[in-house]
Amino acid sequence: MASLPRDANRVPIQGLPPNLAVLDETYDATISASTEITLNTATKYIEVAAIDKTILLKWGTGDASTSDFDAVIPLNSVRGFFVPKDETAVNFIEQAATAILAIVEYG
Repeated sequence: MASLPRDANRVPIQGLPPNLAVLDETYDATISASTEITLNTATKYIEVAAIDKTILLKWGTGDASTSDFDAVIPLNSVRGFFVPKDETAVNFIEQAATAILAIVEYG
């Protein structure tokens, strides 16, 4: 498993992606229904930005909805997630119209 970068005292630095190569990027300014992203087979960590509106995340191939989700990415913020073992996809849905989704996959 990849680890987060560490400072000079070997303390993990929060808010930075792990020391991994960028594998793929997704930018979607048109999400409205559940939007599925198939992950690169080598993806270990994703960074998700919710621009303008909150976005809800659900691991796997099942649709995300406002009543079925695994994580919240608050509006105008970025969150990082280690990909759960054996997950090959992730679904996103906007909390309200005009949400923009940006994802970076690391592996």
